[in-house]
Amino acid sequence: MTNRTKISSKSYRVIKNYVSPYPDPIRFSKGERVKVSDRFTDDPDWNDWVWCEGANQNAAWVPDQYVDHDGDISVMDRNYNAMELTVRVDDILLVHDIVNGFAMAEKQDGKQGWVPMKHVEKL
Repeated sequence: MTNRTKISSKSYRVIKNYVSPYPDPIRFSKGERVKVSDRFTDDPDWNDWVWCEGANQNAAWVPDQYVDHDGDISVMDRNYNAMELTVRVDDILLVHDIVNGFAMAEKQDGKQGWVPMKHVEKL
């Protein structure tokens, strides 16, 4: 059930503007217990995202691959930052990882975050 493509960093060009809907991103820490309550189903290109709620009332969509499930107990198996980047057409991004239809990308100013793959193309 993996929708993860580990890559060596590659350059991508933004082909469609994207505005981050989350100005204050949620973070989860490795080992943190979370309650998983839903699966994202609104877009077929974005499979395997689960809604996680932490002890501090933080909640966000998280790649299912980042969560260890054991019955009713779910634990983050790595640190996760839900930061999404706002990007404009022709921005050049360095993509470090692709997970479930999103790229973990870095802008030329060093800012990192998630960008939907349908908004970028490989150079």
